[in-house]
Amino acid sequence: MTIQSAALLERRLFLLAPPGLIAFAAIIAVVIFASLGGHSAVERSAQAQTAFTAEREASRTEWRESMAQIEAAGSAEAPYEARPMNIRIPAVLPPTPLGDFAIGDTEILPNTTEISGWSNPANLFSEYEFDNPTPLSLGSFDMTFIVVVLMPLLMIAVSFDLFASDRERGRARLLAAQTGQIAPTIWRRLIIRNAALWAVFAASTAIAALLAPMGADTGLRLTHFVVWLTIALLYGLFWFAAITLVSAILRRSETVASALFALWAIFVFAVPAVGGAIAEASYPPPSRLAYLSQMRQGEVKAVRETAELTSGFLADHPEMTVSDEDVPGYFSSTFLANEEARKRTAPVLEAFNNSRQQRMALVAKLQYLSPALIADRAMTAVAGGGDARGLAFQDQAYIALNDLVQRIGPAVVARQRISLAEYDAIPAFAFRERSMGEIFSTMMLPMVVLLLLTIALLIIAYRRMAAPLEQLL
Repeated sequence: MTIQSAALLERRLFLLAPPGLIAFAAIIAVVIFASLGGHSAVERSAQAQTAFTAEREASRTEWRESMAQIEAAGSAEAPYEARPMNIRIPAVLPPTPLGDFAIGDTEILPNTTEISGWSNPANLFSEYEFDNPTPLSLGSFDMTFIVVVLMPLLMIAVSFDLFASDRERGRARLLAAQTGQIAPTIWRRLIIRNAALWAVFAASTAIAALLAPMGADTGLRLTHFVVWLTIALLYGLFWFAAITLVSAILRRSETVASALFALWAIFVFAVPAVGGAIAEASYPPPSRLAYLSQMRQGEVKAVRETAELTSGFLADHPEMTVSDEDVPGYFSSTFLANEEARKRTAPVLEAFNNSRQQRMALVAKLQYLSPALIADRAMTAVAGGGDARGLAFQDQAYIALNDLVQRIGPAVVARQRISLAEYDAIPAFAFRERSMGEIFSTMMLPMVVLLLLTIALLIIAYRRMAAPLEQLL
């Protein structure tokens, strides 16, 4: 059977038949649904961040104006005006250009926080550090979810009985009697069906990529989309190879369907679930009770020993002298309490960071057991979702908080103000994104493994299809 004949047959049996039309409509429907949900999530996050930043920036502008008036007048009307403890720097994790394609954990992990002297590393992000250890789930319903979970199911649904039904109904024997071979026809028909599915998906997602959310960089978005779609197509090629091989080995339609569904369930759900359990059991996070206990003890000690802690802190800064006794004592006492809490909880937070890094390293190894995990992690990284970017935001916020504390600490404890020049020298928070090169460096080996596995399956399937007719029939 020629390519033209195979195309005509597939047009009659699948492309323009109810099964094919239903499959194409399903792809378009889920892509539209995921696109609308992704756009809504990104725009909702962007609007919340804009409001959050505007409120904090207004506070910073007011603080600066008060400080300028104090320096111009030489004194302040009230002792608590323009105090360093009231400096509030907004820190936000901005949406990525393709963030709506991989929402993932972005709605779970924090994307805003306020950096000020009132905070310490233990309460900067509340309970997130302990309540969300290295999520391994496939996340929200988005474009990446469609690729990893739904597209293989559709491929199995339209392909599992193609060869088996030809055997069962005698079409394969008739074709073999006419042409002397059946493998080329099976290959062509499988390629046409699955290529049609992915063509509809690629076209639908390309339109979604062009309809960028508010404020997105269209050029950068399309660059990320091309890489994302390339990974998706490689993942689809893996499932095409798996479907072809299983169809060539097993004879009955129900057996082929059962085997392929079992592979899908293992790769998509079983391996991630078992991997998550293994990672958390191997490297559990530290006790939250111990963390809270250390934080409370530090705060209590700071309140009881404020004078002693003040003397010790100022001993490291002899240029500062305690002044302006009218300043409310809670500025310095709160700062010292935060410092003491930071020291006491540092070992617990360090233990958490270590366990988190160990879990992430183990997950990176376990991904090789599942092509679904490889594809999910790679596409999520390219789109900018997932936990890695959220955790990087937290780490950078900790660094910014430590920098602010170092700059204002001596003045707070000494009950002094910082100058306008010192205030202007405090940098605003700006999240440092990973470059595409850094993303490639983390996903290159897994993608090479997926490519080699796909090639191996295709070679085995080709050899199986090249077997004598009596074995195939």
